[in-house]
Order: sequence, then structure tokens, then C-alpha cells
Amino acid sequence: MSDHPFDRYATFTDLSTLKEYSAKPLRRCVRVNTLLSSVEELKDWAAKKQWKLESVPWCATGFFVDRDDRSIPLGKDLLHLLGHFYFQEASSMLPVALLQPQPQEIILDMSAAPGSKTTQIAACMDLQGVVIANDIVDNRLKTLKSALQRSGVLNVIITKKVGQWFAKHMTERFDRVLLDAPCTGQGTSRKDPDALEYCSEQSIRKSAKLQRELLESALHATKIGGRIVYSTCTLTPEENEEVVQDILNKFSDQVEVIDPRKIACNGSETKFDICMHDSGKVQSGAGDLPFLRIWPQTYNTEGFFCAVLQKTASTRQPEHMEIKHFREMPVPKGNARSISAFLSQRYGVNMIGEHEQLFDKGDHLLITTQDVASFPLPVMDYSLGMPFGRRLRDIPVYIDHEMAVLRGGAATLNVCHIDEDQLQQLLRGSDISCDAALFGHVLVHYGNWCIGRGRARNGVLKNHLPRWMIYQMQDVV
Repeated sequence: MSDHPFDRYATFTDLSTLKEYSAKPLRRCVRVNTLLSSVEELKDWAAKKQWKLESVPWCATGFFVDRDDRSIPLGKDLLHLLGHFYFQEASSMLPVALLQPQPQEIILDMSAAPGSKTTQIAACMDLQGVVIANDIVDNRLKTLKSALQRSGVLNVIITKKVGQWFAKHMTERFDRVLLDAPCTGQGTSRKDPDALEYCSEQSIRKSAKLQRELLESALHATKIGGRIVYSTCTLTPEENEEVVQDILNKFSDQVEVIDPRKIACNGSETKFDICMHDSGKVQSGAGDLPFLRIWPQTYNTEGFFCAVLQKTASTRQPEHMEIKHFREMPVPKGNARSISAFLSQRYGVNMIGEHEQLFDKGDHLLITTQDVASFPLPVMDYSLGMPFGRRLRDIPVYIDHEMAVLRGGAATLNVCHIDEDQLQQLLRGSDISCDAALFGHVLVHYGNWCIGRGRARNGVLKNHLPRWMIYQMQDVV
């Protein structure tokens, strides 16, 4: 019996190198959230902080980050707290790069939590079209929802269904489907050594069975001509090459493999040769199918696997499904116009876009796109869009922190501009002094960014930054 889970790969790769890299600390990697920021803004911020950035080969918005001064954890950086960049491992950026989501499309992220790939998809779509972000575990759904809200994602519907449900109930509804499948997670051992404790032969077989079911469901849910990306963060052939080969054999006349070198991924297409070669070594009796196998030592990242499929013919006849109403209620157009007019007068900026819609959820309002609002869904949503604001007795709405960060940077009225010292005071949870002419609810600007909200009175700004943000910074400022 093998002493180490990686010993089974002796015929596929150099074991000593695999074990060496799997024992190394994982490089910190971030992706710019282009819904809130830009690559140039991150580069300027990094230069100011004396960070060294190295581009991720297949993602134009992804960067490895190296810092000489690590006294402040990167997770407590202001731009991370505001959602301007997102922690995402480099290999994890590859599936969406291969999926190539486009504006106006309907996209399914079948196993979406914790949300890194869903937020990446939404950024590619520039909030146009519809993203269905699905998961089944409650605590993972909460993490997913939080990630989407902090990233400013409006065009999303979160659902809570097993992935197999989509085969029958949403047959041929999606332009593209991402299945980042649940797996044994061997490729994540660099950040989680315990991952290797859960890769027994029984666990591998159980995962592979589920993955086949989910990939078949993804195929049924995809429109003819649509694209499916299958990915895992494990190394076992049973969960990677063999799963995809089985689906290709079962639907040989209805699906084909796309060579990833034909997909523009930030100019890295030629770098895929080594990954395809490594997958070819693993494939047994099936020829050299163009799959991507990333060992931890290939790019000094996590281990990963990706396959890109295109649906060429129908695999299941769509059935009539009863459409369900959202659990949230749409705000009447007249009320929405009044709210929009109030905010425009208050802050000098339009907080509600032309193709966006407000929904009621108790005393709170949500905002999403009209594409989402009109999307026929045969299941009750878990949630949709993002928080917009809370109704108060004296004003139509007090916008939420996430909305302030997303749209408040363009505000020209009732804005409190702060310096570095005042920023640190706010992050400690303190109130600060402000222009005595300011009164009532205001937006707080630091440089070009809106960092949140406050309430001004008699030259004092009451701190309204969210408690979680202040808690995160307790040991820093």
C-alpha cells in the first residue's frame, strides 16, 4: 500500500518535484474586480504600498502579490475590504477564462460557492445578462451571497438546488455552464494539508460518481452550440480525465471537446501545451484529448484540471415547467422613480441605472437588472441582486454600504472627503470631524473611492462603516 496519496502518480510525473512543490507555501494571488476598480488602479495602489506584482498567465486581471513588509495581512488591505480586489488562486481563474462569458448571455455556475468564479463571471459580463449562481449547503450559500454583494454584482440570482435538478427543469436554457465540481481537493494541499486526509479510494469513487451526474446535467442544461467548462482542484484521474471521457463516450454525437489553445486567454494559449501533454500521459486508451492538467509544480500554483466542451446537438427534450415568482416583490415604477429622484438630489449621482429595478424585501430594498427581473425561473430564488438600502421614517431610503461603494464614488453632493489620518480613525470605529456645512446622511470619499457612509451634524461625522469592516481592522490601525 502507498505511504503517500501522491505515490499513485509515479508514472505520470516526477514524485519528488510534486511533493516538494505541494509542501511549499502557496503564493498570494488576487484578481482585480473590474466592477469596482481597474488594473491600473491596482498597479498604482501596489506601487504606493511597494508590492511586487506578477501577472497570472491566463487572466489579464489576475496577479501574484509579493510584499517585503507583511506586518499588515493582505486580507486587511482597504481595497480588499471594499471589494476592489478578490483573493483567488491563479489556477482557479482558468475555468472562467476558458468559459469566456459574454455580456447579455445566460450563465450557470452550478457549484458556485464560495463565489470567486461567480464574481469573475459577472465582471466579464459587465453586469449585462443573467448569472444563476447555485449551491446546496447553507453556510456556503451565505459565503457566496456575501462575496457577490461585496463585489457589486447586480445581475445574479442565487438558487439552492442539487446540480442534477437543472437537467430536467432548465433544459437547454444556458449559453454557458461552469461546473467547478465538488472533489477530493488534492490540488489544494498547499493551503490545506488536511485535504490529503480525504482522498481514500472510496472517497474518490464517490466523488467521481457525483461528478458524472453533474456534468451530464450541465450538458443537458446548455443550449445547442453552448459551452461547458468542467474543472476540479484535485489530481485524481478518476475525477478528471475519466469523468469527461465517460460523458464524451455517452454523448459522442452531441458533444465535442474544444482545444483550449484555440481560446484566447490573455495570450497564454501556447503555454497550455505542457498541461495538455501532462493530461495525455494520464489518459488511458482514449487518445490525446485536449484536456488541461496542472500539477502544482507546472506553474507553482495549486493543482487543477480543466476540460472545455461544446454541445453540438440536443441531449434531452425540454419539458414545460411552471414559472415561480421571486420571493422579493418588485417596487412599483412610480415609487422607484421617487427614490431615484431623491438620491440624485441628495448625492448628485444616479444610483439606479436605466436598465435596473428595485425589489422589496421587508423594510429593505434590493437592486438588480431588468434582465434578472424578467428571467423565467422554475424555482423560488434563494436571493437576487444586491442590497440597495433601508427605508427610514424621515427619508425614502438610506442606501446600504455596498451600494455606496459601488455607485458613491461619482457623488458630487453631500460628500465628506477624508485624509489618511481620518481614514485610520474611521477604521478604528471612531467618529471624525467634518465640514460644519454637512448635515445628515453623507458619503465618505477617500481619494477617488467611496469607502462608505456617515451622518454629519455640527461638524462631527458619525461613523457608519459596517461593524465587520471595523472588526477586521482591530489589530491593524
